[in-house]
Amino acid sequence: MFDIGFFELLLISIVGLLVFGPEQFLDAVRTTLLWVKKFRRSVDDVRLEVQRELHNDEILKQLKDSASELEHEIRDVTGPVTEKIAALEQEVQAETIPIEDTEGSDNKPLESRVDRP
Repeated sequence: MFDIGFFELLLISIVGLLVFGPEQFLDAVRTTLLWVKKFRRSVDDVRLEVQRELHNDEILKQLKDSASELEHEIRDVTGPVTEKIAALEQEVQAETIPIEDTEGSDNKPLESRVDRP
């Protein structure tokens, strides 16, 4: 995180010892370490949250892509099927109309239409 070497830490320690004195220096170091730990923890939490959100966005994008591919496949499959159903319905309607016409013109019972020897 910070690029601080040994000599920089030694210089900071000597200045801190001179500024705070030997009695308050250890308390100042403890307090500083606690702040650094809290700061690192909060930075790590933010980093993890960003990674989760990026991962969730990636998964959401993949799901949307899969859903659109599935819709296209369904349309490709159902298109010919619906056309075939419509053609069959037209064919059935075309065949039922002549049957109704022939039945409607001759109202005699079936026995009377049959020639007996």
